[in-house]
Amino acid sequence: MFNRLIDVQNTLSDPDELRLSKTDSQVYLFYREDGTKRWVCAVARRSNGEGFLITAYRTSAIKEGEVVWQK
Repeated sequence: MFNRLIDVQNTLSDPDELRLSKTDSQVYLFYREDGTKRWVCAVARRSNGEGFLITAYRTSAIKEGEVVWQK
């Protein structure tokens, strides 16, 4: 995701879909379509009332997990 900071910021602030991780109830996956049949996924964790970004990547498919919110 080098040089894609704006994409990550947009994904976190205006996602198309938000999912809860299957393996960790404190981890959320934010998805936003990037217009090329691919998604930007920003993975964030909530701990002690604060959130932080774990990683971000592009993917061709949305991962499994409980849907928390959809646009």
